[in-house]
Amino acid sequence: MNHTRGQSPSTTRHGELSARHRRTSQGSVSSVMGTVLFFVCFWTVFCAAGAVMAAGDIFKSDTIESGKGKISRIIRSSGDKLDMGYNGGGFKSYSVSLGDIAGLGLDNLSKRKRHEKSAVAALIYISPKKGVEKYIRELINDADMWVRWDVINALYALGDGSAETIAAMRSLFNDPCPDIRIQVCRFYGAHASSTEVKAVYSLLWDENAAVRHQALETLASTTRTDALIKIAEAMLDDESFDVRGLALEILFEKKAVDETKICGILSGDDSILMRRAAAAILLKNGTAKSISTLIKAVEDKDEKVSETARKALERIRGSSDLPL
Repeated sequence: MNHTRGQSPSTTRHGELSARHRRTSQGSVSSVMGTVLFFVCFWTVFCAAGAVMAAGDIFKSDTIESGKGKISRIIRSSGDKLDMGYNGGGFKSYSVSLGDIAGLGLDNLSKRKRHEKSAVAALIYISPKKGVEKYIRELINDADMWVRWDVINALYALGDGSAETIAAMRSLFNDPCPDIRIQVCRFYGAHASSTEVKAVYSLLWDENAAVRHQALETLASTTRTDALIKIAEAMLDDESFDVRGLALEILFEKKAVDETKICGILSGDDSILMRRAAAAILLKNGTAKSISTLIKAVEDKDEKVSETARKALERIRGSSDLPL
């Protein structure tokens, strides 16, 4: 995403618009704002943060794992209303006035009503702007899963690697929502220091396989080689084929497992996913040593293994001057 730095003349003009809006909030919405809302071109201006967030014809859909099942959310604008609908374990929805939200400001967000926090967090998630970080940070541990989801994604998009944000997000390693735990892994991988990112280690033994996979992927890009090899070796015993496959790939790339072992997995492992992982590794890094194994793997009963093996053969033969 592109993020605005500094304040343009347009930002200044919208700042003035917000100030006029607040002065008239005890009565009717200003005529300028009313016109904008009428044409469904909503501008929420947070002067306290010095940032502008624009949204026109809003539509955003997300589905995340709550820990008790998947829940979907749809956010969309409808005239001068923002509609938010949730489906999963029952359907619920509500609408808020964009005009009312525009007049809220960003101070003391944690003390706002639930629907107000949800609307502000959702709008910032849809269109994050520099300057809101210190305001939405206080919602990182909000009771509402969707508020937490919106805030962590907005802070990730804004690249807020401040010490305050890193410290506040640490509690999310224990969040009941697996998708939030995955996002905090990504966040730490992108913005935490080499010391801080060690907090991700705890998620290598998470109950959710997708979280463990992301933790290993994050550590693969942030951990020194000798420590990473030990981690990957331990994850070869993981119950998830996806996690084991990633661990195998890491070990091969770090030259901690030889090509012969990969060929052995491709030709003899009972797990289709492990054979797929081995074929993918050889597609990327295999040499002429793998030719005989790959020829046999082309006949694998799994179509994906067969196709990947065929492509690996083509790559290896194509890069060699010898008639392999």
